[in-house]
Amino acid sequence: MSYLPTHARLVVIGGGIVGCSVLYHLVKLGWTDVVLIERDELTAGSTWHAAGNTPHYNTSLNLSRIHQESVALYQRLEAETGQSTGFHRTGSLRLASVADRMDEYRFHCAKSRTIGLPFDIVGPREIAALHPLLDTKGLIGAAWNPDDGHVDPSSVTQALAKGARDGGAKMVRKTRVAGLHRATDEWDVITDRGTLRAEIVVNAAGTWAREVGGLAGLDLPIVAMEHQYLVFDAMAEVAQLSSELPIVRDVDASYYLRQERHGMLLGPYERSGARPFGADGIPAEFGAELLPPDLDRLAPVIEAAMLRMPALHEAGLKRIVNGPITYTPDGNPLLGPAPGGRNLWLACGFSFGITQAGGAGRLLAEWIVEGSPGLDLFELDPRRYGGYATLRYAVARCTDIYQNEYAIAYPDEERPAGRGARTGPLYPLLRDKGGVFGMRNGWERPLWFAEDTEPRADRLSFRRSNWFEPVGREARRVREAAGLLDLSSFAKFEVSGADAAGFLDRIVANRLPRRDGGIALAHALTSRGGIASEFTVTRLAPDRFFLVSACAAELHDLDLLRDRRRPGERVVIENVTSRWGTLVLAGPRARDVLAPLTGSDLAFPWRTAREIPVGSVRVRALRLNFAGELGWELFHPIEAQLGLYERLMTAGTAFGLGDFGFRAMDSLRLEKGYRSWGADINTETTPLEAGLERFVAFDKGDFTGRDALLKQRDAGIGRRLVTLDVTAGDTDCRGTEPVFAGERIVGAVTSGGFGHTVGRSLALAYVETSAIAQPAAFEIEILGARRPAAIVPDCVFDPANLRPRT
Repeated sequence: MSYLPTHARLVVIGGGIVGCSVLYHLVKLGWTDVVLIERDELTAGSTWHAAGNTPHYNTSLNLSRIHQESVALYQRLEAETGQSTGFHRTGSLRLASVADRMDEYRFHCAKSRTIGLPFDIVGPREIAALHPLLDTKGLIGAAWNPDDGHVDPSSVTQALAKGARDGGAKMVRKTRVAGLHRATDEWDVITDRGTLRAEIVVNAAGTWAREVGGLAGLDLPIVAMEHQYLVFDAMAEVAQLSSELPIVRDVDASYYLRQERHGMLLGPYERSGARPFGADGIPAEFGAELLPPDLDRLAPVIEAAMLRMPALHEAGLKRIVNGPITYTPDGNPLLGPAPGGRNLWLACGFSFGITQAGGAGRLLAEWIVEGSPGLDLFELDPRRYGGYATLRYAVARCTDIYQNEYAIAYPDEERPAGRGARTGPLYPLLRDKGGVFGMRNGWERPLWFAEDTEPRADRLSFRRSNWFEPVGREARRVREAAGLLDLSSFAKFEVSGADAAGFLDRIVANRLPRRDGGIALAHALTSRGGIASEFTVTRLAPDRFFLVSACAAELHDLDLLRDRRRPGERVVIENVTSRWGTLVLAGPRARDVLAPLTGSDLAFPWRTAREIPVGSVRVRALRLNFAGELGWELFHPIEAQLGLYERLMTAGTAFGLGDFGFRAMDSLRLEKGYRSWGADINTETTPLEAGLERFVAFDKGDFTGRDALLKQRDAGIGRRLVTLDVTAGDTDCRGTEPVFAGERIVGAVTSGGFGHTVGRSLALAYVETSAIAQPAAFEIEILGARRPAAIVPDCVFDPANLRPRT
């Protein structure tokens, strides 16, 4: 368009492949009053210079699904729009030179089976047959996907744009967004060509997404990193081949290599010296241009590539491309609602934007139009980051992510960059006591405790490692005596006001506690009946409630509560996460530990709460815990935590009290069959499928998701979450492994581990209801081997649940 409209239902800022995909999919869902604004030409940011690879491989199951959808879309776009996408289906080899890399591939291949992705493990002989120009010396195998390939990024973007325009969308180029102003319930999008008012704004500005976010008051944790690739001249060895070579990723040497016409394209990821671009602000004059090349820092990777493909030694260098690509601190994009920003959405921070844009665009459009996406996208949700994710933090994490792009993705690895962002008063003390920490939502949390003779670090592996025995020691301590865990990272909210009870009753599926001090486990659902959040709800007074949820969900749940409050409702929602510390005291001797420190009666019932004095501290004591033992979650003013901890430890010495970490708690909760939010339950699962029917009060009246659950109940539940006893060998399930009945996949694992006090490897998995009803034997594929598995009662420890009630 040559002019800027004055009004639109929705505006997309950014004309790269992601912005055009969002626009395209909005039109497909029936929204035509939509406008895209681009500061230059379409693809002018990072899209035009991208290498265009379309891999399916990803450590995340749902990101693999997104990759899968994108590749399928790019192959049908040409027929739909008449615009070529330049798709080449070449297949790809992901090489391995070390044993742990093969475990990584075995894990990924098993996961891929659950969504129908064709991955296989091949050996050196097959590698040589698939890519005759490679020297296979030192290789022990590879992961092979025949459906991988590459596209022309600019052509794909133009095809998406054409599809959007054909459906009625408008696109305005050469227009710079200079301001975003919230005007009542709408946005004023201020540009150098006038102001457009829109109900919804989507920030898909790519390289400039941080700057655009700043216009709306957001500090987005996005950093552009310089990425270089080399294009070689035509090579006789390539020209004489009868078919195109597969893409190669020599991940242990840190590069990708693919055919480009009759030459080759080499993309290294340097392992040191990676360089952020424009971290303090993208230069105003920067546009569709490249950065100066710097081959010196790539030299070791280039040399490794030439050893792997000797023909490169004699190839001439045609050009060097150095352009910025964006990263976030965990390498995943920001896709979803902006934190606290009503009707402001993010689709940015894509380090693999070409292969993710198609699927991500559809899911965001679906989220905007229908209220929730078809996949659980919390790992991409912008609200997974809080205020700790500053520019300095983002630069440190993004540089580390870039330099380790091809590092082995160990399931328990905790990267060192950007650590110490959120620490409680106990952090230095627990660290000195042998605590090995992990990070969640910026919080440092104790995973396990090493004794004096044990190394204070994880030995990384896909199999049982050095922390297996210490975790077992901690789990047994909790079951036999008592343990103390710092769980201050819990997200905590107070909801109060005259309408607070009615408000909460409307948004959760369970009944609220009827009496002051009562506690209920309650789930907030999507309109489809999926589990959006899980809370423990404590009634402090008729008009005041205390809500606790997962650490990672702090901003997500704060927005959920605020977004579901109706205009005029007398409800106050306060985030008190940082105000309250939490110590979990659990085990059969827990009452013996606590009793001498308080004058209060500790015999109040399970799943109730009281405020009690513990020494000089007033503590909100909730009688429940995730270990399934007698015990309390002790909420207290954070400044009182150190003294409270020391009093408890001193009093508990005679009763065997000791520290335990999150890995021990995970073992204990598996023995009880407790569901973990984000793993076993999420927006793709309903309470009925998850075996949580007892927490759904259909007869209490309307609540979000009720109609969907009633419809599912009447139609029949096609799958259910079960506990499996696994003959696991030297490893345990971690999640995403396929469950077989004979040769048919009938389910997938959501979480797993070893139950140290029952001595069994356990897994939670969704399995087809029809398969559960048949007496067939099950198997789970773990690291390339089929392991026998049998359904057992959900609670393999204390099935009568007597211990928490004692």
